[in-house]
Order: sequence, then structure tokens, then C-alpha cells
Amino acid sequence: MNIMIAGAGTVGYSLAQTLSRKHNIIVVDKNMYSLSRLEESIDILTLHGNIDDPKTFQNLHTHELDLFIAVTDSDEANLISTLIIDDVIKVKKKIIRLKNSYFSKSSVLEKLNIDDAIFLDDLTAEKFEALFDHAKANNVKRFSHTDHQLVSIRVACDQGVKRSVADLTKINVQVLGIERERQYFVPSSSEIIQPSDLIYFFGKREAIETLSFLLNTIMPAKIKKVAIFGANPLAQKIAETLLSKNLDIKMIDKDREACREASENLQDRISIINVAYDEHHLFEDEGLKNADMVIAAGANDEKNIVKCIEAKEYGVEKVLAINNDRAYYNLMHTLGIVVVRGSKIGAYYAILEKISSTAVVTERHFCGGQGVIFMRKVDSTATFLGKETIHCTIEQCFMCLLREDEILTLDDAGVFQEGDILVVSAHAKKEEKIQKWIVTL
Repeated sequence: MNIMIAGAGTVGYSLAQTLSRKHNIIVVDKNMYSLSRLEESIDILTLHGNIDDPKTFQNLHTHELDLFIAVTDSDEANLISTLIIDDVIKVKKKIIRLKNSYFSKSSVLEKLNIDDAIFLDDLTAEKFEALFDHAKANNVKRFSHTDHQLVSIRVACDQGVKRSVADLTKINVQVLGIERERQYFVPSSSEIIQPSDLIYFFGKREAIETLSFLLNTIMPAKIKKVAIFGANPLAQKIAETLLSKNLDIKMIDKDREACREASENLQDRISIINVAYDEHHLFEDEGLKNADMVIAAGANDEKNIVKCIEAKEYGVEKVLAINNDRAYYNLMHTLGIVVVRGSKIGAYYAILEKISSTAVVTERHFCGGQGVIFMRKVDSTATFLGKETIHCTIEQCFMCLLREDEILTLDDAGVFQEGDILVVSAHAKKEEKIQKWIVTL
């Protein structure tokens, strides 16, 4: 595909680096240093100029783009650029990154013919809501096609009982994969679960929750008290999302103005603590040690890690941190911190998933990008409707079929029926092969 990326910052750079392996990429930015850095490391074309200035695109030597992606830090520039590019050349699809959630409720995106929009803070806040609903989970992914979820549970059992994957496979739950010593793999049914394994379950929420109580006796069974470090817009969005859960929420920040804005926006529905110094004894003085969950929602990953470690020292087991820089992901993971992708990293993965997904197939990444899951719904136009189920010949893949809320093996399913959902998952290194197989069924 011919793809233009407006913005060479963290998100734009990462997208260009990944997409340039298979596509022709043009990156537009006003920062020459950022463009030079891209040109030195990646085989792409660059265009210098403001993305909201029509003159920038006047000398484009292409007549058509398959995809235009606007990912600068400015909502206004991103929106205007989609208008300008439409006026210059033909664009088949447009994806935009936005901070202001107002646009998700307005008709602006439709009027601008924008196909997909990524709302940064909303996307991240939704992940916290899902993690609240699964008190013992490390990660939760929901899907549009089905109520089945992808939930990861860390093995932390006092008795240290070892079980096989087959022991954990139930009617409405399958073990999709395991992360062990930071490596993800699809296990056989005889694989023995090890202490500290991160197990990825696919299935119904209630059934997964039952297994989580069996495998993890350390995490709290229910969340009642939450402490949020940070009063920035993202922290406010997280608090706003959790308010409907009838929780005792405390928000802590040194920034007086941020605390004032949080108090105004959240209308005093939570306790906001403005502290002069970032002191360790806050956990004692403000009763934060009694929290069931501590969320470090700052823009600095190192400070987020410190707050989570302090919380653990005071006995708080459920600690979550925003991960803004992918370089810190593995460290957070190793320290037993539940990692939630920050707005920029979340935008990167969300855009990749939207590019890879089609009207036919949905694709999602997980396990820090090591795992990938595909879903294809069988509709009346599917050429394989009514035919015997087909196994994917790619090795080390998880496969199942969802039919009327039940998980079936392909052998048990017999033939493909309308409404079936084919699920295929594996290590991300097999992504391209699986995508080709499932799309061309």
C-alpha cells in the first residue's frame, strides 16, 4: 500500500518503522531533525512542512494514497490535514488520532469522511475499567463480535499446585497462550503450568473469573478503594470511568493547577490530595496503604514504577502503571506491575490493528505485541459456508470456533454455519501467514 503518515513523533516514527517493512511510506512533519532521523534508519520518503498548510502537499509525486494517517499532538492540525489531503489527491482511507473525546459524539468525523479515529485517553481509560471488572487480571481484551474475552492471569497460588493446560480447559474457557520468562508461546494440552506463568484465557468472563480465584490467591477478590497518582487529563479520565463503580477514589498530585482542574471536572466526587513533596510517607499519612488498587498514571515511566514499588512495599498487591515508553514495558512486567499502554503506545497498536483488520477479519495484538489473535465471522456471503471446517496448517496456532456462545474445536463443529466466529491465535511472528490464510478462506 501507499501510506502517508502526518507526524514524525513517537507514534508516527513507530508506525513508519513497522509499516515500511511491507508498504511504501511517506512521512510529513515540520521538524527536520525528526525527518532526518527517520531517513537515516528507515527506507522511506519524507516531506518537510506543516501538515495543516496546503503548500506542503503541492509537490506530491503521487496521484493516489491507500491510507492517510494523522498522528500529530494537535487535534486541529490532524483534522485540517484530512481536508487538505482530500483536496490534493485521492485517498482511499483516513485514520486520525485525537485527544478531545467531543469529536466521538459529534458528526465532524463523518462530514470529513474520516474512516477511523483513535481517542487516546478514552482508549486507555476503557482498559482500566476492564481491569477493574476482572480484579485478578493482568490484561483484558474485549471484542465487538462476541462477549468472549481474552484475559491474562498471573499464577500466584499459595499452595503452588501445578496443573496442566488440560486441567484449566473448561466448556467456556480455553488456554490460548502462556508467557513464561518474558517469552510467549501456544502450549499443548499436556503443558504443566509453572509458578509466575502469565496465562491467557479465552472465554466467558464468569468462567475465567472462577479460574482466576484458583490460580491467584494474592490479588484482591474485589476492588473497593483506589489511589491514583496523577491528576493529568488521562488520570481524570480514568477516575471518571471508575466513578460508576461506587468506589472510594483518592487522586494525588504535586501540581496545584492539575488538582484544581481535576476537582472542577470531577465535581468533588473523589478525594483530591495536593501534596507539596512526593514523599514515601504519603501511604501512611493519607491511608493509601489501605487501597485495593494503586494506579500510577503519570507521564514519566520511572516515577510510575517507583510509586508501584512503594505501594507493594506497603502491601498493595494490585498495582497498575501507565507505560509511556515501550523500553520500560519488560521492566514493569518483571516487577509484577500490571502494565497499561499509555496513550501514545496505545494509539500505535490501535492503528496497526485497524490497518490489519478488514471488513471481514478483526486482528488484535496482546502480550506486549508478542501475541496476535484473529477473528472472522461467517456471514451469508462466505464462500466456505456449509463446508467442512478447515484446520490452519501453520504450526503452534490456537484455533476454535464460537457458535451460539459456545467454544467448539474445529473437529466438533462439523461444517461452517452462518454466525460462526473462527478464532485463530499465535505468536506475532506468524501474523502475516495467519492473516493471509484466514482472509483467503
